[in-house]
Amino acid sequence: MKQTTHTITNKIIFSLGILSLMLSAWPLFKSNPPGVFSLSAHSDEPISTASTPFYQEDFASHESTPEVHSATAIELDNNDIMAFWYGGLREGHRDVMIYQNIWHNKTKQWGKERSLISRNFTRDSTFRYIRKLGNPVVTRGPDKSIWLFYVSVSVGGWAGSSINLTQSHDDGKSWSPPKRLISSPFLNLSTLIKGTPIHYTDGTIGLPVYHELVGKFGELLKLNAQGEVIDKIRMSWGHTSLQPVIFTTSVNDAVAMMRYQGSAPKRILTQTSNDSGLNWTPVEKSELPNPGAGIIGLVLDGTQELLLAFNNDEEEREDMSLATSNDQGKTWKLSQVIEENRLPEPDKNQQFSYPWLLQTQNGNIHLLYTWHKNHIKHLIFNAAWLHKASTIDTTQGEQ
Repeated sequence: MKQTTHTITNKIIFSLGILSLMLSAWPLFKSNPPGVFSLSAHSDEPISTASTPFYQEDFASHESTPEVHSATAIELDNNDIMAFWYGGLREGHRDVMIYQNIWHNKTKQWGKERSLISRNFTRDSTFRYIRKLGNPVVTRGPDKSIWLFYVSVSVGGWAGSSINLTQSHDDGKSWSPPKRLISSPFLNLSTLIKGTPIHYTDGTIGLPVYHELVGKFGELLKLNAQGEVIDKIRMSWGHTSLQPVIFTTSVNDAVAMMRYQGSAPKRILTQTSNDSGLNWTPVEKSELPNPGAGIIGLVLDGTQELLLAFNNDEEEREDMSLATSNDQGKTWKLSQVIEENRLPEPDKNQQFSYPWLLQTQNGNIHLLYTWHKNHIKHLIFNAAWLHKASTIDTTQGEQ
C-alpha cells in the first residue's frame, strides 16, 4: 500500500526523535561548575510585614483573542508589572501571537494588551519556517535588560519545539529581533520552557527546560551574558517528568518540582541539588496531587518558605490552589484555594491552569493563570492573606 505523505513525515520525525534522544544523553557542552546561586534580587529591599491581609483580583487580558494561555510576568523599574502570554483562535493555531500588557502600580489597573511577537516576525528573524508559537517565560538579564524566551515549532507538534530569545533594554518599549537558542545536539529539536529562570553570582542564567520527543525529562540550560547556551545539565530521565520548577534555598541548595505524566497515583515530582544545580537526586513523588498540569513556585523573600501554585487534584484542572512548605519541600500545607469549580461532567473550557508567581519589591505576591481558556486572571495578595484562614468566595465570576 502506498504510504501517505503524512505517514512518511511521522516516521521521519519519529526516527529523528530516537536519534535526538540518544544524542541528548551525550554532553553537548563542556560541563563546568555552574558557580553558586544568586538569591532573591529583593534581598536588600525593605519587605512589607503588614499584618492586615490584602487581596485583589482582576484580568490581565481583555478578549483580544478567543483563547489565551501560559502567562509570565516581571516587575519593571517603576514597580509596574509587565505580563506576557500567547493568544489566538486556539492553541497551536497559525494566528497565535505573544501578547504583552502592563499593570500600573499607581492605578492598580491593567492597560490594553498588544501583540508583540508573531510567527512571521520570528520567521524573518531566525530565517526558519515557523508553524506555531507557544509558552513565553521572562526574566532579567545580568545587565538588568528584560529577556523574553518563547517556544516556536517548525514541524510536527510541541515535541518539535525550539526556544527563542528576544531582549529589551528600555523596560519593554522596544525589542531585539529574536534568536534561536542552540540547545540540542541534533537538529536543535524538542526543547520547551515553562519554569522561572534562576540566576548565578557569576552573571549566568539557569533556564529550566524539558524534552518531550520520545522521552519526557527535565534539563537545566546555562546561558552567558550574551544569551548563548554554554552548558546543559540533565535533571531527570525517562518518560514521565517535565516542566521543572526550581526553588533556590541557599547559594548551593535547591528543590525542583516537576509535572508528572505517568500512571496513578498522580503526584507532583520532586528532587534536590546541593551543588548549585550541577547534580540532581532522582525524582520522587511528593505528597501533592496533580492531574499532569503546569505548576509554578518561588521562595518568599526574607524567609525559607516555599510557595507553590498548582491544581490540587489527580484528574482535572478544576481548582487553583496555593501550598506552602517550611522544610525545603518535604511537607506541604494547603494555604489557599483560589478557584474551585467542580462540575458533574468535566469541561476543559471551564478550568484553571498554567500559573505564574512573582513577588515584588514591596513584598506583595502576584499570581497569573489561565482562566477558562479565555482570560489571563491576575491576583495580588500579601503574606498575611496567604497565611490566614481561607475566606475567598471561589464561585465569584469575571469582574
